[in-house]
Amino acid sequence: MRNRDKEATHKRILDAAMDVFSEKGYTNALIDDIAKESKTSKGAFYFHFPSKKAIFEALLQTLVQRIVRDVEDAIDSRHGAIDKIEGALHTVLGTFSRHEKATRLLFVEATGLGKIFDQHVYAAHRQFANLIAKHLQTAVDDGSIMPVDVELTAYAWLGAIHEALFMTLLSPEKRSLDSLTDPLCSLLVNSLRRQSSSADS
Repeated sequence: MRNRDKEATHKRILDAAMDVFSEKGYTNALIDDIAKESKTSKGAFYFHFPSKKAIFEALLQTLVQRIVRDVEDAIDSRHGAIDKIEGALHTVLGTFSRHEKATRLLFVEATGLGKIFDQHVYAAHRQFANLIAKHLQTAVDDGSIMPVDVELTAYAWLGAIHEALFMTLLSPEKRSLDSLTDPLCSLLVNSLRRQSSSADS
């Protein structure tokens, strides 16, 4: 029971931190704010996390792990290289749209906070790029698309995804992140298909 209570408190503090960071930003968020939002104490916060920086890093890692897990699960149910690429993109974009607060942490709040956070963001992007590149390479190998630099293509796609999400999150019109999923996925995947068909003509 005691361990379950600790796990429940840990999760409640993480969830509260997500809300506080999303609302106030990293710099203006206080540990007192997180303790109040989680209905715990400052002592409870420090029992689970040594600092504000530590809980912010934990939130970033949680988001990345969730996306990687969801993408791998989605890809397993798909057939064919192009279909797997579409599955990966849809899952990444769908996860971002379902978890807007976490997405804001990764794409807005973590930007420009210093070298340590930049390393976390870079590591996250590298994991996402490796997932995409792996399935791009499969598509190249089986002839589904023409030969491309899969690593460069994966990072270019991530750049497009990052910019679209970043500008949408900051836009005063507040367009839904969910509305980006289908058009952005189609844009990226169709660019490969156009390359493939032009190479054959």
